[in-house]
This record gives sequence, structure tokens and C-alpha cells, in this order.
Amino acid sequence: MKNAFRFLLMFLMGAAAGLVIIIFANGDSSSPVHFIEFIVSLVIAAYLQIILHEAGHLVCGLLSGYRFVSFRIGSITLLKDGNGKLRFKCFKLAGTGGQCLMAPPENVPLDKIPTQLYNAGGALVNLLCATISLLLLIFCDGMPMWLRYFLAATMAIGFVFALLNGIPLKLGGVANDGYNILYLKRDKQAVKGFAAQLIINEKLQNGMRLSQMPDEVFDLGGAINFSDPLQANVGLLLISRELDKGNIELAHEQFKELLNSHRKELLPLFRLEAGCELMFTSLVTGDKEVALNTINDKMLMKYITKYARVMSPKQRTLMAKALIFDNDRAKAERLYNEVITRHDSYLMQGEVESDIELMKRLLETQNNA
Repeated sequence: MKNAFRFLLMFLMGAAAGLVIIIFANGDSSSPVHFIEFIVSLVIAAYLQIILHEAGHLVCGLLSGYRFVSFRIGSITLLKDGNGKLRFKCFKLAGTGGQCLMAPPENVPLDKIPTQLYNAGGALVNLLCATISLLLLIFCDGMPMWLRYFLAATMAIGFVFALLNGIPLKLGGVANDGYNILYLKRDKQAVKGFAAQLIINEKLQNGMRLSQMPDEVFDLGGAINFSDPLQANVGLLLISRELDKGNIELAHEQFKELLNSHRKELLPLFRLEAGCELMFTSLVTGDKEVALNTINDKMLMKYITKYARVMSPKQRTLMAKALIFDNDRAKAERLYNEVITRHDSYLMQGEVESDIELMKRLLETQNNA
């Protein structure tokens, strides 16, 4: 039902945007040339508004004292590495067309960091750009038809983006910017979760492993509410931290408990992330029943395979499957060597360091078995 509602909402807004574009552009969409101009304008305007939305978060984050970490459109990511240099890398995240990640202001308690302007920035810039496009259409005459289509498309899609991100909503269980603005205003533990995610992301990107991070980064001041994605992600990272420390048995039990007790509360993406790690830990610890269940989960295997090239933990899990379940040491060694070869191309350098150590240890253990 939620997916149907989301599809219907997007369809109605898209249809309304198309109608507005035709009206304001004064065009004839039945003409082949105008129809092509109409479609091209829609595509370019959509990408432009995604870029502007993320740029809005960036600018408003900087104004709030945040530090730049990464800026992604599609799979192209511009980031600042541990040496302060800007680099491009490839990274994908399910369910997102773009993302601007920053680190919160230093020397500010985690539950008191500013969140309102940072979260509002994307919708505000979409709204501003749409308004400027509308004014140009109203007051500027004599523009070529392609430009009118482009301005009308930019206006319509800008207003749609502003509404979808600014009006507090949860679509498919995922909170938009407007919802986060209100939620973070009243829940201090969620603010800590929001800040912790950003801090951990920056440290992982710069090469620090989860096990090397201070305990206080993961302390949200109370029991984690797994129905809140901002807190749930920190909960997942806490278990992954045990894995990085080498406590694989403990991590295995905690991932099992998480999925048994909180599966319905977790976002689908978090269920897949936990499932990926559970597959790895069940293979390594010899929990054959759980290992078989995860391997036979077609959606989980599709997710792991899809993102293995850009996320080293997925490659680690595939390597464990090849070595232990498929009994194919040659394939396992090839997957291990691929991670080493592509080390610098991964976004989360701290993860790669951890995964290489876990994979190396597993190869050595199985060789001596």
C-alpha cells in the first residue's frame, strides 16, 4: 500500500508538472520537435534540481558550521580525503539520486548541533530556483521555445522537489528533510544519532576503522530506538565495530538478535545491510542453518552482488561464501586480491582496511583447517 501511494503521488505530481510546463511554455507538445524539446527539458531540469538540492544542503551546512565531507550525484562522488585533497570516486547508495554529507561543528555537544538549516537547505534552493524560473517566464518575452520549456520544467520540477522534501513526509518508511527538521527539534537522542552518523562517516572515509573510534561517538545516551533510522544506523555500526575488533561470535549473535527482534522496525536497506553481515558471520562461525537461509535469500544476494564493486564488506561476504560454502579457494583469493587492487577506489577507506584484515585472516584460518 505504501509503495502504491508513493507511486500514485509521484505520478500525479509528474503529470501536474508536465501540464504546468506546457501551459507556461505556451508550447505544442504534439509537434515532434517541441515534444523532443519538452522531454529533454524535463530530463535536464530534473538532474539540475538534484544538483541544486544537494548544493543547498552544502551551502546551508557550511553556514551552520559543518565541514565538507562528500558530494554525490548519481554514482559520481566528490570527496575530501584524509589529506584534505578533493578527489572523485564512484559510489552508489540504494534509494538515493544524490547526497551531500558533512561533518558537524567541532566542540559542540552532539545533542546540541544545529540541524534545521542544514536539513532545510535542499528544499529552500529548489524553491528559490523554481521561483526565479517562474519570474523569468512571466516577465521576459521573446525567448526561444526550447528556453521556455527549460525554464518551465525547472520551475515545475523545482516546486515538486521543494514540496516532496519540505512537507514532512515518510515515503516507504524513509523520512524526508521536512520530517527530519521537526523530528530532530524534539528528540535529542535522534540528534545524537544524526551527528554520530556524520562523524563516523567522515572518519571511515578518512581511513579510521570502527574499532579505532572513541566509545563516546557511539553513545546516544540511552537504548537505541531501531524504528528511528538515525539511531538504527548507529546500532548497526556498533555491531560492525565488534566484527572489526575480531569478536566474530559476538557480532554473529548480535546480528541474529537484531534481525529477530527488530526486523519489522528496520528500514529495508538496514535489513539488507544486517543480512549481509549475518551471512558473513554465519559462514565464519559455522552456523550452517543461518548461512543457508541468507544465501537462499534472492533479494539479499542480489543486493550484495550489485554493490560488491563499490562496498568492500559485500566483496568480503562473497569471498567468505566462495571459500566456505562453495569450497572454491581460487575464487575466494581472486575476490580478496580484487579488494587489495581496488583499495584506493573505495569510498570508505576505514572499511577497506578492516575487510582486508578479516579476509586475510579467514584465508589463513581455512588454509590451516
